[in-house]
Amino acid sequence: MSVDHHAAVLTELQSTFVELYDVDESPPVGPFLCDAEDVEAAGADPERGEVLLVHEHGNDVSVGLYVTPGATQRLVAAGDPLAPERFEAWCLAAEGVSHFVYLLFRAQSGASVSQLELEVQAEVDKYAAALLRGSEGPSLLAGNGVGLFLARSQAIRRGLYRDQTLIDAPGTAEHGRYQLAMDTAGRYAAWLERSFVTRGDHAGLVTELRRFYRSSPQEKLVRPG
Repeated sequence: MSVDHHAAVLTELQSTFVELYDVDESPPVGPFLCDAEDVEAAGADPERGEVLLVHEHGNDVSVGLYVTPGATQRLVAAGDPLAPERFEAWCLAAEGVSHFVYLLFRAQSGASVSQLELEVQAEVDKYAAALLRGSEGPSLLAGNGVGLFLARSQAIRRGLYRDQTLIDAPGTAEHGRYQLAMDTAGRYAAWLERSFVTRGDHAGLVTELRRFYRSSPQEKLVRPG
């Protein structure tokens, strides 16, 4: 797969998040992409499949994003992220792009971002983007669309928060952080489902997601759920 295709997949995901959250400015992800050798040189592990490299010097922040080409190769052809052969790869790519967009969104306002905040937002981003991908907005209220919307939400929550296996060993700080992020996002997604999805309230769901995106780290951890 060419580098151009690799970047194109991640750029499409970036456009999804920028549109969903109504982000005014988000630098194109393409120039920030790095390879496995860059990750190793920075002392990180490319075997994780997705790594956001961040280096702060003074008031400036240098950022690099690595997503294994093996994931984006599965996503070159258009398709539903919930398809079994695509879901894991889509989640990996979406998580990396989520980290990139959110970190720079917060940095533009001079705010710092913790690893936990990045992970919580990424878990919510994956749920929201997978749920709303290809949805018909208000037309969900017609016919049996609400039922399909609800079934899709339930399937995504199972895939993201129940059936996932963490790669970090239990008892490590990394495992604890990812588990807390999944638990927090899972409760919030269940609340979104009860509050908006079951009523087919597409507009209300998007409004709430945008409010969450701009919430403080403390608010994200105590959101309804």
